[in-house]
Amino acid sequence: MARRRVLFLTSPVGPLGSGEGGGVETNLMNLTPILARRGHTVAIAAPAGSVQPAPEVFVYQVEGKPPPYATTARRDAPVICQPDGVLERMWELAMRVQDQYDVIIGINYDWLAYYLTPFFKTPVGHIISIVSTIDAVDAIIRERFYEYPNHFAVNTCAQASTFPFIDPCRMMSLYGGVDLARYSLNLAPQDRICWVARISPEKGLEDAFAVAQRLRIPLDVCGKMQHPEYWEACVARYPDVDVTYHGFLNQDALHRVVRNAKALLMTPHWIEAFGNTCIEAMAGGTPVIAYNAGGPSELVQDGVSGFLVPPRDVDALVEAVRRVDRLDRRLVRKRAEKFSLERFADRYERFIEHVICGDPQALLEWELQASHPLD
Repeated sequence: MARRRVLFLTSPVGPLGSGEGGGVETNLMNLTPILARRGHTVAIAAPAGSVQPAPEVFVYQVEGKPPPYATTARRDAPVICQPDGVLERMWELAMRVQDQYDVIIGINYDWLAYYLTPFFKTPVGHIISIVSTIDAVDAIIRERFYEYPNHFAVNTCAQASTFPFIDPCRMMSLYGGVDLARYSLNLAPQDRICWVARISPEKGLEDAFAVAQRLRIPLDVCGKMQHPEYWEACVARYPDVDVTYHGFLNQDALHRVVRNAKALLMTPHWIEAFGNTCIEAMAGGTPVIAYNAGGPSELVQDGVSGFLVPPRDVDALVEAVRRVDRLDRRLVRKRAEKFSLERFADRYERFIEHVICGDPQALLEWELQASHPLD
């Protein structure tokens, strides 16, 4: 593809490198260096205090107040614009520098981002970052999607299906990607389980505690501590669990913890759009036991690279952990190869070209790929 000048806008909830941005942050930290190595000019507009993913990736540091988390908002939450908001200032910056770029890509679920799309001269693409959550945001996505259908993508078909006005079979699913060279296969894990996510109620950490207590097995927990009171409630509710909280770890340190476990548990109490921790675990050969909903339902091969169980079914989680030693960790690693960084960058390049050109060939490729998106 042609070399492009691409400006990304990341999640406004926290600086790159802080962990506040979850999967959006992880994807940009993984993706932008490889796009730069392929010859593209890549920049990111991000909250002040962000780290550079690589020396060749420029980061605009934007001051301002973060918006409330959409993941914990009510469906009838109103649209709020803040005069000193970092979201507002990031898009103001994008408007000012747009002539320096061929395309602007927002990875977001913010009303303002979608509303501003027709006011830009430079094409603006949107990767919807989470599932349907707030009615007002869904309404503007619906309006813009019908105006600019080539300018939208999601993480997975399961995420797209939460928006009733989107045909998941025609929406571009970008998934995620891992640098497989940084993950080593461990065929001799310890008898312990792990859980990796932001420490926040919608992530369902208490279910992992319940499994650890039932099986009397140590539990490793890694992730950004967003809600200390929620963590303390889990510990108080399950005082007999041998739990180690490792904090928010860098990629290498997190890999050492996860590859040492017999299984990674994914227990969200809402619908995950993707689940980067899932593919990161599989890259080290660690099977994933996840609720059969959202992104993980497309990532885990049930009975091969892990197990899918009914949402919020702790009994099924317990039984899956008991059976996990029967899985071949080499096949778990093989599943992760579907999510290499090279494939991830290929998918993003096709989306970028589609936003810029409305390339009919790119659209045809996506439609042909819809039934087997990971092949």
